[in-house]
Amino acid sequence: MELFTVVDLERIAAAAARDGQSPVEWLRTIVLERLDAEELEDALVGAHFTVATRTAAGL
Repeated sequence: MELFTVVDLERIAAAAARDGQSPVEWLRTIVLERLDAEELEDALVGAHFTVATRTAAGL
């Protein structure tokens, strides 16, 4: 959670609520999806951008 700004966290909370999950569960799902495809460091960076994209797009 330390990777995100306050604004990011507000968007994450809104996206998580929309999906019926806690923010931590929502983020964990994205990170695990990325870990399936990439190495740890790349997965974390990719997860950060995936979160930004999904929250901005309302996904």
